[in-house]
Amino acid sequence: MKNLWHILQLQWQSAPAFRLSLLYLTLLTVLALALPWLPLAYGPNDLDLDQIYQAPFGWKAEADKPRHWLGTDGLGRDVLANILYGARTAFAISLPVMAMASLIGLLLGAMAGLFGNQRLQMSRAFLIALLISLVPLSYYGIYLPIQLSNYGANTVEFILTGMLAIGLSLLLVLVLRVFLRQFPVLKEKSALPADELLLRLIEVQTSIPRLVLILVLAAVAPPTLLALTVLLTLTFWTGTARLARAEMMRIRELPFFEAAISLGYTPKRLLMRHAVPHLMGPVLVAFSFGLAGLLMLESTLSFLNIGVSTDLVSWGRMIAGIRANTAAWWLVAIPGVVLSLTVLALQTFSYYVLQFLQNKK
Repeated sequence: MKNLWHILQLQWQSAPAFRLSLLYLTLLTVLALALPWLPLAYGPNDLDLDQIYQAPFGWKAEADKPRHWLGTDGLGRDVLANILYGARTAFAISLPVMAMASLIGLLLGAMAGLFGNQRLQMSRAFLIALLISLVPLSYYGIYLPIQLSNYGANTVEFILTGMLAIGLSLLLVLVLRVFLRQFPVLKEKSALPADELLLRLIEVQTSIPRLVLILVLAAVAPPTLLALTVLLTLTFWTGTARLARAEMMRIRELPFFEAAISLGYTPKRLLMRHAVPHLMGPVLVAFSFGLAGLLMLESTLSFLNIGVSTDLVSWGRMIAGIRANTAAWWLVAIPGVVLSLTVLALQTFSYYVLQFLQNKK
């Protein structure tokens, strides 16, 4: 975290474009979080059928009604309110997805880069128990929450399901490990090719287009925020994993890391104390680039009306309103400009952080 703060502090002082992009992203995030307390005249789904397709800054307002400063759509919904609530939807999807995907990619990539194909030794009993435990983990951790979301389950039920998935998986690993160790052949340790497994998993994952998976999900299950979040998390981790693996292989050859290995430090300490702090900068770059990609993907899915629940306000769904009236240019221009500025700010932020890391090397 100190390295990240140092990067942000130096770039803030030396790069006006970085400063401007960070201010814009901070302002947009604060507005999205503070929506319940903002003095908005209209809600995102409030209908004003007397003023449909009102242009921005239009002065056709009744004396007893507030103005629609950025216009309205075909149902009289306020564009300003929808822009702000659309930002909250975009960040509610993209931030958790990218955070979880970055965490998964960081851990898998760092472990693959550290252990390679020969350094990770584990007993065959533990490996078999670990593979079998993936069955209840997948069922109670992925399939069951998706089904619960279709029936409108509350947060407590999702938390209990997650705890059940983790608890059953750990219990199954412990019980099966004790049982399988009764067989002498399963007590022997063998090298787990962590690097090779990760590369093959990434190849399989990236060989299936993400949009195809989303279309399949939309065909077999109602569009929910949880289902889309899980699917995107399971497909967005590969880029971070590749980057973390490459950086870990570079860090592994540095003198300070070789000295730490020679002192006999445990793999956990090597990862958490010596490797992860140096990986946070590149992961931050991958995080911001991935966040920009997720924002564009969410808007695309909303525009196509797939994968995202129709009760969520979205920039993409606002842009889709132009289909009913091509003269309503503000339905494309305003959300399109906000989306473009957000993506540009994220790309600018990533560029300056990446430039700093390259100059540092």
